[in-house]
Amino acid sequence: MVEKVKKTATKTTTATSKKTISKPTTVSKSTTTSTTKPISKNEKIVNNKEINNNNNNNNSNENDRFKIGNKIEVSIKEIRDFEVITTFEDYIGKLHVCNIPTPEKEGESVLNSTFKKGNTINCYIVSVEPTAKIITLTMFEQSKPQTKQFKVGQQVDAIVYGLTSVNEITCWISPTQVGTIEIISNFQNISQFKSFKEKNTFIKCLIKSIGIDNKIYLSIGKDSISNEKIKIGDIMIGLIKEIGNVSMKVQLYNNLSGEVRLIDINDELRTNPLSIYKTETLLMVRVKSIGKEGILLTTYKSLLGLKIWEMNPKYKHQRAVKRSITTDFIVGAQVWGFVIEKTQQIIRVELKGQLIAILQVEDVGPFLLSSCDVGRLVRVVIASEPTIEGSLQIVKAHLQVDKTAFTPKTIKVDDILPLEIVEIKNYGLFVRNKKVSGLAHITELDDEPVDSEQIDKLYSIGEFVLGKCIGKEKNKEKGKTLFKFSLKPEHFESIDMEKYLKCSWDQEDPIEEIYQPSKPMKIISTLPIKSFLVELNQLSESSSSSSSNSKKNKLETIKEEIEDQEINQQDSNEDDDEFKSTTLINSILSKKRKDIKDEDEIDEDEITDSKKKQKTEKNKNKNKQEQEIQEREYLLANNNVAPEGPQDFERMILGTPNSSYIWIKFMSYYLGLSEISKAREIGERAIKKIIPTEVLEQRNIWIAMYNLENLYGTPDSLLKLFQRSIQYQDPKTMYLTIINIFENTGKFERTEEYFKMLFKKAGKHSAKVWCRYGEFLLKCNNIEVFNSILSRALEILPKKKQIKVINKFAQLEYRLGDIERGRTIFEGLVSNYPNRTDVWNIYLDMELRDKDAIKSSKELKEKIRMLFNRTIALKVSDRNIKQFFKRFLQFEKEFGTNFTTNEVKKLAIKFVESNN
Repeated sequence: MVEKVKKTATKTTTATSKKTISKPTTVSKSTTTSTTKPISKNEKIVNNKEINNNNNNNNSNENDRFKIGNKIEVSIKEIRDFEVITTFEDYIGKLHVCNIPTPEKEGESVLNSTFKKGNTINCYIVSVEPTAKIITLTMFEQSKPQTKQFKVGQQVDAIVYGLTSVNEITCWISPTQVGTIEIISNFQNISQFKSFKEKNTFIKCLIKSIGIDNKIYLSIGKDSISNEKIKIGDIMIGLIKEIGNVSMKVQLYNNLSGEVRLIDINDELRTNPLSIYKTETLLMVRVKSIGKEGILLTTYKSLLGLKIWEMNPKYKHQRAVKRSITTDFIVGAQVWGFVIEKTQQIIRVELKGQLIAILQVEDVGPFLLSSCDVGRLVRVVIASEPTIEGSLQIVKAHLQVDKTAFTPKTIKVDDILPLEIVEIKNYGLFVRNKKVSGLAHITELDDEPVDSEQIDKLYSIGEFVLGKCIGKEKNKEKGKTLFKFSLKPEHFESIDMEKYLKCSWDQEDPIEEIYQPSKPMKIISTLPIKSFLVELNQLSESSSSSSSNSKKNKLETIKEEIEDQEINQQDSNEDDDEFKSTTLINSILSKKRKDIKDEDEIDEDEITDSKKKQKTEKNKNKNKQEQEIQEREYLLANNNVAPEGPQDFERMILGTPNSSYIWIKFMSYYLGLSEISKAREIGERAIKKIIPTEVLEQRNIWIAMYNLENLYGTPDSLLKLFQRSIQYQDPKTMYLTIINIFENTGKFERTEEYFKMLFKKAGKHSAKVWCRYGEFLLKCNNIEVFNSILSRALEILPKKKQIKVINKFAQLEYRLGDIERGRTIFEGLVSNYPNRTDVWNIYLDMELRDKDAIKSSKELKEKIRMLFNRTIALKVSDRNIKQFFKRFLQFEKEFGTNFTTNEVKKLAIKFVESNN
């Protein structure tokens, strides 16, 4: 054993002597020379290990200080939008508002007086990024999870970030997730939400819904107004979505929409009431009515109250003319209204809700038509009592003028009046003012002579001019008076032209600018939120890059360890074993490199994933609008939400162009905005778009257009539409349809006209048409015509249709006319056709329909018993007799006595026995 130790000692000395490096001698201050001892490789390895141990000790101490969950005291450096920046030694700390304890009361800020620059606070470490020198902090001892799986109905603590759109407040519900509070669905007035929109305010919310793009919608507690059903008199916030000529469309909560019409905008009537409003602004409204026309809203000061009305836009200038809203709409009253429709024949003026005035264009006159454009405020005189047409009240009216209208009897010489040029000749101009016609001779056109060849270049047909009456002649042949007019400027030098071409009430109010509140709502950008989320990705990338750097350092460390192993192998083995040691080292080195390569590949995958996440985030930001459109289309396609505008309807039509339901909804949308002409255009488009084979779908459109013209058009326009429709649809069906529409709207005179048209066509040979006409006559209480119409029908109709008509007329007598006459008709039927059990059953049905009368009248009971006795004695099949017995027994049980019931049973037994 001793010998072996000696041998290894000698081997070691020889090996070291071969590889010893001699160093030069150094001269000390005392000029003495000395030789340094050579450092062995084993001593070098020991020194390196000691250095590494010291570094590891330092790292372990730092890791202990920045251990996740450790409590540290940090100094506040800066307060940003939604996080507090702190310092701790040479690290930057970030404390998100969601990681700060919430206050006791809602509406208070989470950043109280403690959070000021320079103050110190105690926090807990959530995560550490050594490379970026950033630590994430929380003030909760048990850290909240940074990401959650949110669900609908879940209650969350929300910290307000700010108002990010007119109708949305964005809130943090976790350090990596935001939610949205819709203003119109959660607040009852505009001032209420202002206390909640301040940054870092604490609110308790419920998750209302989660969109396709993971956008989370919040509601403020269970008492949110979106849970209530809308009713008349409610005051709420609305969002202006569309401003038309005669109304503006306002979005309400729960995807509802309402309409504010011109007459309902302001207590003070103005010529341009919509001029101060703009789309995408909030407005306080009151629900005026809910019905077929949708939700009608008002912004009257008297109905909203002063405090709430003050939140709405206001006019800065006084009106040019004082106008008051009239409450008494009697004949002769002068009232204000807004023009909602103008056609070639009529002008419709809205005086108040459901009350419409009709003006004839020919009565208005061509020179005042410009004052009656759609949306204009006009003054009219009521000329008739209101008549009811559907849900509307209609009155006839005429435009108020300053002077009495000129007529051939009232006009005098020297009167000045506006004239319209109707014809141009080489000897003068033929002019007209309503019923007054005349000639302005070429010598009376100007102070200077006018060339006859140039007259058509100086004037044009339809042009308006002022003329002075200088004489008149009566045409004995035609019986008309022809007036002579002069257009010379000398007659009008001291005359106000507008006085004759314009009414005194037609004065425009001062131009108003769009209302800007004194303290406008500040809309905050969402870019800081996006940049914050991007920064989180960058931090994750930096951590992955730092880990890759650590892998490179690890590779160098392994190489050093391998070199040390190589030295040890060379020292322990003899020189002839050098080949074996080199092979072993190479295998170890390749194995270590393979392990590092695998780790590097994993790191590269992590880096690639982080880059992909960053690209995905950018794509989400770019495609956010497209995703919202897709979500809207998805909801529309699944009928989960009502279309809100023309674009929504157009998308739905592209998907289902043959659906009459969507087209009619589109028409009603424009009718809700009082855009009658646009509703007509949609109807015409639908007729052309729906393929001819879809007969029922096209018929629905025609019927919708009938209703539109019946309510908002003229008799002529409706007649033209009807004549077009019967070219494509079954005439009899369409005649009966339009007759139903007239009956339902109380237009009986026009119903009679269309019946006459129907009988002239092919209706006189239809039993259904005669029956329908008889029903109409009884509804109008026209008994005389009804009594004579049956005989007329029987003369024209073939025999096979006569029974049906007689039967139907008898039923009509029971329901709407004289019951005794109905009995007489049925008695004639059953006597002529005794074996028609269907007629007997209908006869019984008519007698049994009034149960109260049967209970109170013994005479009626006896009549019915006699009728039943006649039925069970008929010579018909046993099955029919059994049916009559069953009805007879049921009658006696309900209206008779035990004795009469038993009598019927005996008759039934007797009948069965006789048959057996």
